[in-house]
Amino acid sequence: MSLSGGSMSGWPLCGAVLLIIPTTFVVGALMGHPPTWLVSQNPVVLLGSLGVAALGNLSSLVHAKVLKGQPATLRIDITASVASIVVLSISVLLGTLLLDMRL
Repeated sequence: MSLSGGSMSGWPLCGAVLLIIPTTFVVGALMGHPPTWLVSQNPVVLLGSLGVAALGNLSSLVHAKVLKGQPATLRIDITASVASIVVLSISVLLGTLLLDMRL
């Protein structure tokens, strides 16, 4: 029984949209000219959008369910969505770069 599809199918697109602000900040900072938008310099916005994009795509990739019975069984389904894996990888990479820049 596959749990793919449904309401989680839009996460790669939402994650890609959420990655726009952190990507512009990281690319601008690496080039020496960070953007001057106030929203893009807020650490809560930068790290929050990365976290939401990563967790949303991770939740669309991994599903856990407890099956009733004797004994109770934990079932974990992993789906292979290339778009979700790409967004998850980019958000982890950007988060690593942002945290490295802050130190």
